Amino acid sequence: MPKRVELHCHSVFSDGTLTPAELVARAVKNGVELLTLTDHDSVSGGPELFAAAREAGLDVRLGIEINCAGEGAADRVHMLGYGIDTASPGFADRLSEFRERRAVRSQRIVDNLRALGIAIDFADVRAGAHETLGRPHVADALRRLGVVKSRKEAFERFLIKGKPGYVESMGPSPAEAIALIRDAGGTACLAHPQTAGKEGELDALFRDGLQGIEVLYSGHTPSQIRTYGDWARTKGLLAVGGSDFHGPNTGREERLGIEYDDAAYGAVMERID
Repeated sequence: MPKRVELHCHSVFSDGTLTPAELVARAVKNGVELLTLTDHDSVSGGPELFAAAREAGLDVRLGIEINCAGEGAADRVHMLGYGIDTASPGFADRLSEFRERRAVRSQRIVDNLRALGIAIDFADVRAGAHETLGRPHVADALRRLGVVKSRKEAFERFLIKGKPGYVESMGPSPAEAIALIRDAGGTACLAHPQTAGKEGELDALFRDGLQGIEVLYSGHTPSQIRTYGDWARTKGLLAVGGSDFHGPNTGREERLGIEYDDAAYGAVMERID
């Protein structure tokens, strides 16, 4: 029988709207057998995640998602890390550095919006975040202020590339993100590859040490699943997948979990256990 597995979701410690404990409860309700929390540039949700999972009897893991920066497709690359040792030397310090860069970027976005005459302050953005800041927190602040009605509207009007509030990502390069995950004993997997560029750009990530790719992504079409699955097999990469769940009022609040057959589940567990 297929297993329902979630390897890509977010909590209030980054840009999700549920606590780790609430994610665990939602996972149990949705029939998920394995839940991995992958907050952006943060592993601070771990203690609450594990405590709630023990109470609920759910199998959980703690992962990471690192947003990358660079030329061309690099600024659309997000790197998932599984099986990481969060106590690895230097790991926490690098994540702290990435979060500081995010705060700087968020402040610059606020400055751009204020130049448009929008009465938003950085404190409005910070008020909606537990730890890692990002454009979704700016979007939520704009929604609370009545400027927009949803995160989607905020991104489309102000926050995507080419719009007046946009500021380039200040994250690490893909190669740096891959190295950080691997140095912490983890497996580095490309998130939602449809945003990361064409095959030649994916090949460059493989040369940088990429170990897996999100094949069973909730936003993929059947054709994309076949294409990325074939590419993963050709390169000998681990095929992972998840819903990219962010929670209510985010536009990414579909049911948690993706169905894995026994072979896919076994391959994943060999790498993240």
